[in-house]
Amino acid sequence: MNEAVLDASVVLRWAFEDEADLDGALALSDRLADGTLHAIAPPTFLPEVAGVLVRAIRAGRILPEVAETVMAAFVKVAIDAPEPHGFATAAMRHALSHGLHVQDATYLETARRSGAPLISADRAQLEAAMRMGLASVALTDVPPRGS
Repeated sequence: MNEAVLDASVVLRWAFEDEADLDGALALSDRLADGTLHAIAPPTFLPEVAGVLVRAIRAGRILPEVAETVMAAFVKVAIDAPEPHGFATAAMRHALSHGLHVQDATYLETARRSGAPLISADRAQLEAAMRMGLASVALTDVPPRGS
């Protein structure tokens, strides 16, 4: 797999050392950095990640410098830029059909449009991907660094 839709639940682990499944997330970071993984994300990805990082800074969970480093790593993530109205409508439909937040449904629509597998730590999102017939990988199934 050299192309994948990375959910924010995966990449945010790069900022938080106490997260579960950190090894798999770091292995994906390494693959992104060395060019063996091409990551795709929905147009809402960067604001979503920035919002989580701001909340973490305000809560004293991470330093602003860590957040800046994490955001800089996303320069290699391709942001899908579909027609916004059709994309938002499709995400809304997925959210309603599968009981998800619209934000989580945007990753499903990005995976559907791109044909790339979704990698996520969100069980409900992965179950929805399976029901939609989309290829998906749980973060717990990503081999750790050096494997």
